[in-house]
Amino acid sequence: MPPAPTLPQIQSLYNATLTTAARFGSYNFHSFFTYRTHQTFKPILSALDPEPGSTPISQPDPNMLAQFYETKTAELEVLKRSAEINRMYAGQKLVVEHARPITAGGGEGAEASP
Repeated sequence: MPPAPTLPQIQSLYNATLTTAARFGSYNFHSFFTYRTHQTFKPILSALDPEPGSTPISQPDPNMLAQFYETKTAELEVLKRSAEINRMYAGQKLVVEHARPITAGGGEGAEASP
C-alpha cells in the first residue's frame, strides 16, 4: 500500500475533480458531479483540516486514506473521459442555462414586465 496522501494532495485531487465536473456540457451532469464531489470529499477534508474553534475529529486511518486517494484518482480519469464525450455529443441547452428576463413589449408575459 502506498503511503497516505497529504492534505495538499487530497485538496489538489478535490480541485481537479471540481474542475473536471465543470467541463461537462450538460447542466444536469455538471450539477450532479459537483454535488457528488462536495459530498464525497467533505468528510475527509474536515477530518484532516478541522475548522478553527470546532471539535477536532479523530484522524482517518492512513490505509483508508491511501485507498480513498487511489480510488478517487482512478475515478477522476473516468470523469475526464466522460466529460470529453459529453462535450462532443452535447445536446440543446436547457432553459436554466439561458435565463433571460421578461422584457416589455406586449403579448404573453407582459403582465410580469416592469
